[in-house]
Amino acid sequence: MMKRNYKWIPYSRLSRRKRRDAFVRLRQKIRNKAVVYSGQFTSHHVLDEPDRPVIFNQWADFYFLGSDGLTIWNATIVTTVLEFWDSCEGLAQERTWEMLNQKEQSAEADMKFEPVLYKGRRMYRLQLKPEIVYDKFQGLTYSDYQNELAEEIIKNEPPEVFESFTTDRSYRYGIGLHVVIHAEEINRATIEEAIHRFRTIGETDWRSAEPVPRTELPYESATMAMKGLTRKDTERPLLPPVSPGISRRIFSE
Repeated sequence: MMKRNYKWIPYSRLSRRKRRDAFVRLRQKIRNKAVVYSGQFTSHHVLDEPDRPVIFNQWADFYFLGSDGLTIWNATIVTTVLEFWDSCEGLAQERTWEMLNQKEQSAEADMKFEPVLYKGRRMYRLQLKPEIVYDKFQGLTYSDYQNELAEEIIKNEPPEVFESFTTDRSYRYGIGLHVVIHAEEINRATIEEAIHRFRTIGETDWRSAEPVPRTELPYESATMAMKGLTRKDTERPLLPPVSPGISRRIFSE
């Protein structure tokens, strides 16, 4: 029996009629959610959740309409703090992985699943495996060494981070948009500001001419920040406060 090849077409290459139909449907969804999301966008994220620690509000997915009556923007927005952490952890992962030989890489990448019953249904879950320690990592596991290396990168060779808008026309639904914004957290107001700025520049790719000042980025990794999170910390900002003289442990060298 011949297999059918169901190859999807990117949204940007759909006919004008299909894009307009999708645009109108999203416009109605945005109107229906106007009480929650202000009528400028819609999302599956819960925003502005009371008492939620700022550290957990560093990104969100959302959808909004383009100004041409046809475009849907399928957006992800992250803070510069999260972009910084991701860059540092990416460098650490790459360097740690390159220190492993092919056999060790295969062992670390190996994943096995085991069957489980859930509400009478047969499902599968990832099987835990013993962690391997390496002499080359000073007796640490792959993940622990990677975390330590990320801390060293943050302290000794922090990457530059820029505010930016990056579009991607390969998406199946709408046109992809990656937003990096210098804000304390992602909430409704932050998203509204990003939409306004994106429209102001003509709904196109953009990157700030200057990187975010190093003093306005963390001096510890996300892993360490999570470990240091206490009940008292839930209201602390990730970016330095405007008021002088108030220090935060996360930014202390």
